[in-house]
Amino acid sequence: MPDNLEAFVKKLQAEGVDAGKAAAEKLKREAEQEAEEIVSNAREEAKGIVQQAKADAERRHKHAQSELGMAARDAILKLRESLNQALNGLIMHRVQRDLEDRDYLRGIIRDVISTYAKKDADSERQVEIDVSEGFSDDWIQETIKDLTDYLQNPEENIHIRASLKRAGFDYRVENATVEVSPDSVTEMLMEMVTPRLQELISRSIEDASNGSSEGVGHGQ
Repeated sequence: MPDNLEAFVKKLQAEGVDAGKAAAEKLKREAEQEAEEIVSNAREEAKGIVQQAKADAERRHKHAQSELGMAARDAILKLRESLNQALNGLIMHRVQRDLEDRDYLRGIIRDVISTYAKKDADSERQVEIDVSEGFSDDWIQETIKDLTDYLQNPEENIHIRASLKRAGFDYRVENATVEVSPDSVTEMLMEMVTPRLQELISRSIEDASNGSSEGVGHGQ
């Protein structure tokens, strides 16, 4: 092979190797750059996923707290309602029993009349009392005598009849009527008891809530 031809071939080979090396270096740089971009994008995407997960968890936590608060309020309302109903039933039963006791009822009639209408009785106005059916004439006469002595009012001004369909009595003087029944007495007593009961319930619920919060804190 002539020298000039051999030199030409060697030159082409050398240039091919250099070109291949340059192409390889370029591909390497491009691959590295692309890899860096992929890693950077992956990191940003991962950050977004983590932030979204945290936001979702926070929303779920707030939603759970809201539902828990609503459930607690509902439970408190049901508790108060149940306790009020139970207390109302207990008071009603006791009042009903007491108002059916003839001796106890006579004392209540005397106390009520002396409180609300003694002034009218002293002025010799007519006093009318209606008690439950079934009260005997003897009981009625004894009660009239008791009121006459207690109020210092003529016996003919005091009238008692037994016609009510419920326990207790109605007291009428002129145009005024005082009703003493299981319902009216229970309502009055519940108005006195309920505020104290609500206070006790609220205090118990607050204590229970504090204990529950401490338990949740330890659990975390």
